[in-house]
Amino acid sequence: MNMDTRSALLIVVLSLLSTFVMTQAAKAAVLSLDFNSGLSNFSGGDLSFSDANGFEVTFTDDNSTGSVGGDADGVHITNLNHGNIKVGSPDDFVLGAFNSFSGTVNPHSSGIVALFSQGVESVYFFDTDNDGTHKHLFAFNEIGELIYQSAPGTRQTFFADTTMTTGNSLIYSIEFDTKSGTAGGSFDGTVFTIDDFRVEYSTTSVPEPSTILSSMGIISLATFLHKK
Repeated sequence: MNMDTRSALLIVVLSLLSTFVMTQAAKAAVLSLDFNSGLSNFSGGDLSFSDANGFEVTFTDDNSTGSVGGDADGVHITNLNHGNIKVGSPDDFVLGAFNSFSGTVNPHSSGIVALFSQGVESVYFFDTDNDGTHKHLFAFNEIGELIYQSAPGTRQTFFADTTMTTGNSLIYSIEFDTKSGTAGGSFDGTVFTIDDFRVEYSTTSVPEPSTILSSMGIISLATFLHKK
């Protein structure tokens, strides 16, 4: 075997090793939230949820301070109106923006924002509004640039994944609103509640013993070719 052939084989083997290890280390993971625990009708704030992998999603408001509902104070898990098809349920709750109360009614008039502790591949949730007002799902990259905006919709599942984002970018945050940023939300009288939130992401795991042995075999082959 001449030098050029050995060098070419060595490059192929090392490439296979890199691809093999990366494929084995990256594992798909899912965080699903039904918001059916932690009822907090009369208290708001940011709400964070995490899983066994250390992945975390934090829900907050869009920071809008409009004439309808006033300034939001994060979110809450609720079975109250406005904009809640599950109003009054004793065990099936939704997540809503937390705005100023009028009696026992919360306007839920500010957009809902979700922040992820790492980039994710996809996001799904259901719009539980009880009227026909249209909203958008906005997705943002790591530096806050808009990378996806859904068509307007209502009372449906909203979703975004990396096949839909600009440059197939990972999603680091989303906003459920009429307009992105502070321009929508409590300025236009729309209400925002969601349920059945699901996010898919990749996690790095410790390779199985069989993976390590296979990797060592490839390394041994690469060493043999190099010495030849």
